[in-house]
Amino acid sequence: MTVPVLPDIRTVPHAPDTAHSVVARSAELAEIGRCTADRMGALLVGTPGVGKSSLLEAALEQAGRAGARIVRGEHLGERIPAAVRRSRGRLVIGIDDVHLAERAVWGAAHRLAHQGEALLIATAETGAALPEGVRRLLAGRRMRRLGVAALDRSGTAGLLAARLGGPVGVDTTERFWGLSGGNALLLRELTDHARAEGTLRRTDGTWHWPGLSGPPGDGPADLVDLLLSDLTPEERELAGMLALAGTLEAGLDVVARLGEAAESLQRRGILTAETSGYRLSLRLDPPLYGAVLAARLPELTARRLRLRIAEAIGATGARRPHDAVRIVRVTAGTGRQPDAELRAAAATGALHAEDFALAESLCASLSRSAVPGPAAHEAVVMLGAALAGQRRYIEAEACFARPAQRGEVVRRRALNLALGLGRPAEAEAVAGADRGVRALVRLFKDRVPEALRLAERAAAETGGAGDSGDTRPLLALLRYVSGDGRGALAVLPRPSSSRSGDSGSRNGDSGSRNGDSGVDAAFLGGWITRATSGPTAVGPAVDRLRADGGPRALAHADLLEAQLLRETGRQTRAAALSRRAAAYHGPADWLTTRAWRIALLAGAVAESDDAREAASLLREARAAERAEPGHPLMADAVALEAARVTACLGDRAGAAREALETAGRALRAGRRSQGLTALHMAARAGAAGRALALWRTHTSPETVCAPVDVVRLRHIRALARRDGSALDDVSHAYEELGLLPLAAEASAQAAGAHRSADGPRAARAARGRGEALAARCETGVPAWAAPPWDEPRTHHELTAREQEVASLAGARLSNQEIADRLVLSVRTVENHLYRAYAKLGVTSRAELAVRPVAGAGRTG
Repeated sequence: MTVPVLPDIRTVPHAPDTAHSVVARSAELAEIGRCTADRMGALLVGTPGVGKSSLLEAALEQAGRAGARIVRGEHLGERIPAAVRRSRGRLVIGIDDVHLAERAVWGAAHRLAHQGEALLIATAETGAALPEGVRRLLAGRRMRRLGVAALDRSGTAGLLAARLGGPVGVDTTERFWGLSGGNALLLRELTDHARAEGTLRRTDGTWHWPGLSGPPGDGPADLVDLLLSDLTPEERELAGMLALAGTLEAGLDVVARLGEAAESLQRRGILTAETSGYRLSLRLDPPLYGAVLAARLPELTARRLRLRIAEAIGATGARRPHDAVRIVRVTAGTGRQPDAELRAAAATGALHAEDFALAESLCASLSRSAVPGPAAHEAVVMLGAALAGQRRYIEAEACFARPAQRGEVVRRRALNLALGLGRPAEAEAVAGADRGVRALVRLFKDRVPEALRLAERAAAETGGAGDSGDTRPLLALLRYVSGDGRGALAVLPRPSSSRSGDSGSRNGDSGSRNGDSGVDAAFLGGWITRATSGPTAVGPAVDRLRADGGPRALAHADLLEAQLLRETGRQTRAAALSRRAAAYHGPADWLTTRAWRIALLAGAVAESDDAREAASLLREARAAERAEPGHPLMADAVALEAARVTACLGDRAGAAREALETAGRALRAGRRSQGLTALHMAARAGAAGRALALWRTHTSPETVCAPVDVVRLRHIRALARRDGSALDDVSHAYEELGLLPLAAEASAQAAGAHRSADGPRAARAARGRGEALAARCETGVPAWAAPPWDEPRTHHELTAREQEVASLAGARLSNQEIADRLVLSVRTVENHLYRAYAKLGVTSRAELAVRPVAGAGRTG
C-alpha cells in the first residue's frame, strides 16, 4: 500500500536497516497499532542501540498503510493544510529522540496532539528528561509509554537470519547475543565486522561464527567508545574493573566506594545488578562493553585495577572456588604468581565453570610441580578432564591412562573412550570388573536389559556410591527407560541441602563433569517426575540445578524447565529456554547430546508456528548427530522431535511413519517409556490402530504404571476406537496432570468422534471445553493432531490458508501485501508459503504462477 503524500511535506524515509531491525518487533508494532487505533500516541523508551529509531520508522509506515498522513517532527514548521489538521487522528507525527528535539518541534507536536488533530509517536532514551509537552500528553492519556527492550535470543536469531539471508547456527546466535545483549546496533556492527574479517562463514546453508578471536574490531569498538564517551572518571574506573573481572559483588570495598557511579551506570542501562542468595553482583551490559574497555585500557591502568580487585577479593577470605578463579584471572599479567593452594582451588573452580583453557593451564602447572603421590595423581586426572572439556579426547585419554586404573579414573576414561572417541569396546575393556561403568557402556551399546542388571548389582553391592562414582542416577535412568518410572524415582538420592556452588569441592570429584552425581540426580529426578507424573512437581529440581551455577547444570535446568513450559502451553518462553540450552557446547555427556538439545529447540520452535526455522534447526541437529559417537537413546529422542517437526510442517503421514519406526527400535531395545512416547506421537498423527498393535506386540498389560503413561495409553486406545466418551475422560485426566495442550487436543478429538457418531450435543460440549482449554495456552490445538478417522490429507494437499497464500503469491503479490490483504503477520505468511512450496515441490513465485494450487484441505 502506498503511503499518502502530504502537499509540501516530506514523507518518512525508509532507513536502510529498518526491515532487518524490526523483524522481531511484531509484538511492539502490534501494541503501537492498538495505541493509534485507540487514538493515542506512543512514546518508545529504551537504551541506545536497541532499535527505537527503526521501530519508529516501521510504526510510521504501518500507520501510513492504514491510511494516516505522516509527517516528521523536523517539518512541523512547514505549512500543514487545514483540511489535514481537521482530520482528527489521521495525522501522525514522528519525532526521533524527542528529549533532544528543539522546543519549537515538540511544542508544535504537543499542540496538535493536545487538540486532537494528530497523534505523536516518538522515541526517547531511558532515564532522559522529557519535554514538558510530552509529559503532559502522557499524564493526559493522549500518549502511552512503551518500553523497547533489547532483543531476546529468539529475536536475535530472527534478526540475524533476516540480515544474513539464511539460517544461523544456534551456537553462533548465542555468541552474537552473548556479546551484544540483543542490542540491534551492536549486532549490526558485530556482524559487519565478522563478515569483513571472514570469520562469519556460510557452511551447508547455515551461517557459523567462532566468536571474537582477539580484541573487538574497529567498527564495534568505535561504536562502544561513542556510546560510553561521556562517562565520568568514577564511572570509567568502575567500568574498567568490571571489564577486567567480569562480575564483582556490590559489597566489595573497591566497589562500595564507587556506589554513586554504580547507580548512575545502572540508570543508564550500562550496568546490571543481579541478586543470588545474599549476594548482589554487578556486571557490564552488554558484555561487548567490557571486551572493548578491557582491550583499550592502558597497561599500567589495567595492572593497577587488577591488583586492587585481587586484594579486595582476597580480603573477604576467598573461600569459594569461584573467588580463587577470579583472583587467578585478574592477576594474570601482573607478575604475581598465586601459591599452589590457590591454584588448586582455582583449577577446581575453573572446571566447574567450564573455563577449560584456564583449568588446563593450572592443572599442567600443578602436575609439573607436585611430588609423586595423591596430589600429582589428582592434578593429572583434572588435566584430563580439562582436555576432554575442550574436546581434545585423544590427549585426555593419554592423561587418564597414566594413573592407577581404579575408582573415578575408570569412569572418566570409559566415558572419554565411549562418548569422546567413539570406542565403546575399549571403554568396556577399561571398565573391567566395575559393574557400574560396564552398565554405562552397555547403555551406549543399546543393550538396556543387560545394563539394567549390571546397574542393579552394582547398586546392591556398593549402596550406589562405589569407587567409580554414584551409580544411582544411571540405575534410575535405566529403570525409567525400561518402563519403571516409580522405581526410578525411588532409587535416586535425596537432594543435598547444601549449595554446591559454595562448597570447596563438587561431590568429591574435584570438578568432574560427568561424575557430578548431584547434577545428574537433580536432572533425572525432574525429568522422570515430569514424564511420569506430570510437570507440576518439577520446580524443586530446576531450583537445585540453578543453585549449582555451573554451565552444565544450568543447561540441564533450561532443558527441564523448557519441557515443563511446552507441556503446560507456554511455548514462547519454552523456545527461549530451549535456545539457550541448545547453545550449550560442553564436552560429551552421558545424559544429553548436542544433537538432542538442538532437536528439542526445533520441536519447540515448530510448536510456536515457525516452520521455516524449525526445519533448518532440525538439519543442524542432524549434522551435530553425525559428528557425535552413537548414543541410541539420544538418537531416537532426536527422531521423535524430527517427527514432531514433520507433523508441524503438514505431513501427518510422514510424522506417523517416523514415530512408528522410532517406537519399533525403542521397544525392541527394551526402552519401553520412549517406545510409548513414540507410539503416542504416531497415534496423534493418525496411526492409532498401528500404534496400539505395536504396543501389544512388544509389551504386557502390566508394563505401564506411571500416571502420565497410563493416560497416554488410554489416549491411544480411545483414538483407535474413535471413542468420544473415552477421549472426554482422557482430556480431564490430562488437565488434572497439568498437561493443558494435550487436554485441549483430546477434547477437540472427542468433538470429532461425537460428531461422527451423530452426537451433536456431546460434540458441542467437547468443542466448547477444548476451546476453553486452548485459550489457556499460547497456541491452539495443532492442525496435524486432527481425529485420525477424518480422511488425512496427503503430503501434496494444501490447507485452505496455504492455498490462499500460495494463490496470492502466484499472482506476484509480496509477502507484505499478502499479510495486509489476509490480516496476517508477514512471518505467518512466510510459514504458510514455506509449507506450500514443500508440498507442491516448487521453489519460487514464478513456479506458483504456472502451477495450479487447487485441492486445499478443509481442516486448515
